[in-house]
Amino acid sequence: MLFQYSFVGLDEAQLQKRRHLLDTYGQIAQLSALVPLLAWQLLLVVRSIRNRSQLSHHSRQTKAPSSPVVERFAKDASTAKRRSVSRWKRFNWFLGDELAQDWGTWRVLLVAALWATWLFVLAFTETGEDYLHLTKRFGIIGASQLPLHYLLAVKSSWSPVSVLTHLSHEELNPYHRALGRIVLLFFSLHASFYLNFYIQKSLLLERTQDRDVILGLLAITSFLILGTTSFARIRHKNYFLFFVIHVAISTSVLPILYFHVSHLRIYIFESAFIYLILILQRNSSQTEIANATITRLPGTSNLVYIIIPLPPSHLKRKKQIFHPGQHIYISLPNASLTAPHEKLRLNPFTIANLPHKEDDDNIHLVLRTLCGTTSLLSSLIPSPVINQTATTPLLIEGPYGSASTFPNLSTFDKVLFVAGGVGATFILPIYRSLLSQSYPAKNIQFTWSAHRLADTQFAWRDLKSSLSSSTTKFYISGPRRLKGYLPGSFDEDRESKEEAERLGLLPEEEPFDPSAPDAPDVTVGIDGSQWASFPRTGVMPPNVPLWSGRPDFAGVLKEFLAVSEDSLASPIKIAVLVCGPAGMTADLRGAVGRYVKSGQVDVWWHNERFGW
Repeated sequence: MLFQYSFVGLDEAQLQKRRHLLDTYGQIAQLSALVPLLAWQLLLVVRSIRNRSQLSHHSRQTKAPSSPVVERFAKDASTAKRRSVSRWKRFNWFLGDELAQDWGTWRVLLVAALWATWLFVLAFTETGEDYLHLTKRFGIIGASQLPLHYLLAVKSSWSPVSVLTHLSHEELNPYHRALGRIVLLFFSLHASFYLNFYIQKSLLLERTQDRDVILGLLAITSFLILGTTSFARIRHKNYFLFFVIHVAISTSVLPILYFHVSHLRIYIFESAFIYLILILQRNSSQTEIANATITRLPGTSNLVYIIIPLPPSHLKRKKQIFHPGQHIYISLPNASLTAPHEKLRLNPFTIANLPHKEDDDNIHLVLRTLCGTTSLLSSLIPSPVINQTATTPLLIEGPYGSASTFPNLSTFDKVLFVAGGVGATFILPIYRSLLSQSYPAKNIQFTWSAHRLADTQFAWRDLKSSLSSSTTKFYISGPRRLKGYLPGSFDEDRESKEEAERLGLLPEEEPFDPSAPDAPDVTVGIDGSQWASFPRTGVMPPNVPLWSGRPDFAGVLKEFLAVSEDSLASPIKIAVLVCGPAGMTADLRGAVGRYVKSGQVDVWWHNERFGW
């Protein structure tokens, strides 16, 4: 029993009334999701109208108030408005912070808490003292959220939720996860309350032999397994396990619930329809097979460079579907019998070039070899020596990504790009695209932190004409000595060893010192051009500052923003885009947050990361 609730006996009329209330509140729980979606759409319209109004107001010349009283009143009103706006911006920045890794931002948690509270209100309303009514209400309200939960997983930009909110799949995914936890909570309460009822009434052994109870227990067990394997520790350790279980349970739980009780079938039909659309969308014209060329980057043992020709369906529409900073999913359709699961695995990788602007009609990827698909792709290269390549068909799906919904970066006063390791594959195309728009280079700061200098070489060919010492800094955080491709690989191929020595990729005996008298040197680059090169550390363009250690973001921001902490000037509008390790991103956000809290900057922030 729970508080005032008890096991009450009902006649036929009361049972029908309870059934009517259960169906009604289930429908209310489902349809009420339209309220925040429409409210958000209305907010976007109001914001657009306000921005246009402000632009029109600033374009008109107005006479200053002649009366000192009116002038003082206008000044006080303006000051109060600025303070209110500043408080809101600080609060909005706080909502973008994370409570804990993988639990989403405070904004996601706040929305989830408010939504869960509303669903609990619907669960308890008009249940009286009927324990079973409350128990059934938990179940039907949980089921009523399944269609929205599946809808939030749709990757297509034509998803109704994406259209209404102007948010990409990647931005909606945290809400998908939060709603999944709410659904699991309601189903768990439904199952727990029923088990308590059976125990209290000594019906447990009898009822666990009935089909509806067996299917109910199977469903809640499936949801608990799904929730457990979604934990970060399990997901990061074995993403394939998470992926397979996620897909298998998402598919199998619908027929289980369909045959569990008839009252849920309307929600199961809706969820199944959405799931079918999701499958069809993922196998639409955006999924193609192309023969990719794979090579290992010189001087690295775990970076692989892939060039994929654009399939015909993508080639025809590349200017419409590709945007800087997007990613694609790839898998191996011809995986061998020793790794058949690779046919099912779809891994996301950022597009490192600009397919919509380039003339080569290719997609370029840079992969760090870890395990699974990346390890299998790397093993296809016949030898670790220089210029050895492999060709294999790849199934590509996409492009996807929130980059298509980004604001126009050229409208910001300053833009800060920060990349960690191969996270630069996301940053570089956006950086290059912004420079191509004749945006002032002095207003751009590009900071790239890598473990070794050789890890950054994939960008030199594309960036040699756009990098400048005033906008770009490279931080090398790892050891100052390189180790070639793989131990002993150069001893087996004299020609490759000579080539590696010419490029400065062989191990060095002394730690790397960029301030040494003999640095930089001049050598021939990978594409035949002459660039500055530090001895035995790889090749890089000239006039690019090279720093040892990790970035000091407080110093980077102080130099780039050129504002003091006690500045009274109006806030400058900046965009900050980061892609890298969680620790580096947290350090950067903390440094930017100090300027936001002081009211010196108005920040648009984007952190690109994968893991779901």
